[in-house]
Amino acid sequence: MGDINVYSGPMKCGKTQQILNEYKRQLIAGKKVKMFKPTIDTRAGRDVVASRNGVDIPATSIYKISDLEKYDADVYCIDEFQFLKGNVKTIEEMASEGKKFFIAGLNLTAEKKPFGKMADLLCIADNVNMLTAICDNCKNENAVLTYYKGGKDTDIVIGDRQYLALCRNCYELLTKQDLANKKKVE
Repeated sequence: MGDINVYSGPMKCGKTQQILNEYKRQLIAGKKVKMFKPTIDTRAGRDVVASRNGVDIPATSIYKISDLEKYDADVYCIDEFQFLKGNVKTIEEMASEGKKFFIAGLNLTAEKKPFGKMADLLCIADNVNMLTAICDNCKNENAVLTYYKGGKDTDIVIGDRQYLALCRNCYELLTKQDLANKKKVE
């Protein structure tokens, strides 16, 4: 029997680094490992997953979850899962067939709503590691939210220049400031 391991949390909390570490660990264990990423994510290049500290691993870009079925591996590592389309049932079925998964993704949007298929994935996961970041505003060690600079983010912007990892207090403070600034403009 396989299993589904998920690393989630806000921007800058180390999700990608966790799956890069696990990728290498599974190779040492003699497993056939494949790294995947959504086609929409081209930040580090089309066919690579990279961490903030410069570690990178070649990756296969996919559009939807069911694309995983085209590839034969013992272990599937997936970065930025929130951008994939489709049904998580594919992953659940593959895990039942003995496949192992290590998946990284943002659990919430900048508006604190479930991000893509992450909520569904978290419900079927065998192991969930909710990570925290350092707050970009006050340096609190418990940043659990992602914030979009400049107010409500209706379009998804890939990258981190526009986003901050924030603790709950700073998120509420900056959200209130954005609201006040918006009212002044109106």
